[in-house]
Amino acid sequence: MKEHAIIIFQENPVPGKVKTRLGEVIGSEKAVEVYEYLLHHTHELVKDYPADVFVYFLDKVDDDYLLNDQYHLGLQGKGLLGERMQRAFADVLGKGYEKALFLRVAGTMELSNDILDEAFEALSYQDLVVGPAHDGTIYLLGMNKVCDKVFDHNDWKSDSLIHELSQEAKEMELEMHKLPVLYEVEQYEDLKSLKGLLNIQ
Repeated sequence: MKEHAIIIFQENPVPGKVKTRLGEVIGSEKAVEVYEYLLHHTHELVKDYPADVFVYFLDKVDDDYLLNDQYHLGLQGKGLLGERMQRAFADVLGKGYEKALFLRVAGTMELSNDILDEAFEALSYQDLVVGPAHDGTIYLLGMNKVCDKVFDHNDWKSDSLIHELSQEAKEMELEMHKLPVLYEVEQYEDLKSLKGLLNIQ
């Protein structure tokens, strides 16, 4: 077993279920293409990274994502997103991993090995690691122990999420490390270079 673990929450790519804000502009079928393109990027990045990868599906497990022997597949289960994230961290860290990162899969094309390295390194001396997205949300959350209060948010897409997490860390006297701000692909304006790659007008 490796020291590091990566947690990915993944939705089954069904039109009308993924990238819904994009789908309102470009259509649900094209939104699925965007989701799958970003999904592929994320898995290409992590499949050879020196960490075990835990993929939790929303509806049903897709065995096609059992990409190698460091991959482990399961279901997220019921509850709000924060509750599901909390269970996943408890599950993974309970298996003996020292550090775990949760990734907003299919969120950004800017995620890199260097950022993953920085996140895991920071968890050697900090309690929390967050990857701020340009819209005030996060693309990454890292812990070396389960901090239950962190998961109490009702809205993990709030544009004040980073601010709220920073305040909570101070209140709980937790040391928090912030990673570089990355752009996520959530709205039409965020597509940028993907428009050409995916033939989007």
